[in-house]
Amino acid sequence: MSRKAVITGGRRDEIISVAMKLFFENGYEPTSVRMIMDQVGGEIGMFYHYFRSKDVLFDCVVEKFFADYRKEADTIISSCSDPDSLVDAFLPSYTRAMQQFGKIENNMHWTIRYAMSAKTIQSLLPSVIALLDSWKLPYGIKSDVAAGQLVYGISGTIHTKTFEKMSMKKKKACLKEYIDLVLRGSSIS
Repeated sequence: MSRKAVITGGRRDEIISVAMKLFFENGYEPTSVRMIMDQVGGEIGMFYHYFRSKDVLFDCVVEKFFADYRKEADTIISSCSDPDSLVDAFLPSYTRAMQQFGKIENNMHWTIRYAMSAKTIQSLLPSVIALLDSWKLPYGIKSDVAAGQLVYGISGTIHTKTFEKMSMKKKKACLKEYIDLVLRGSSIS
């Protein structure tokens, strides 16, 4: 007997939302299907109607997390008219995201942390490319190349212990200087 097609929305979305909350609170491994379904108020059979496994559910959670993250990032990034406004808008959002992620990162296998970091970068690149296109970069700088340099470089910077210990003012100055260096330095052919 084949499985019925599963429609998105309703109980499926509720399971994903509850799972996201529990994964963030407890981590992936300690969160059981039973815990999720107890909070949803459904039976285990309902879970397996919507998802083949906890891994498949986790993929859906990650997809939803990044869809929400991308939407927020698009809103923030598209409103920025220059590097200063980008840094001023980005850092508070980044700080909130890292606080949320910090609740679960110690409960995750390193491969999941790495995949989430890579997915974050991938989700930001289209928005940053569009932003740089709107800034009309000088010297024939290609926006996709500059966006890659910025997003990967900023990611490397913000995940250092030194950056984490800086005051917000120093963090902003550091990122603004880096963006300026990339955008001015990219003119070298």
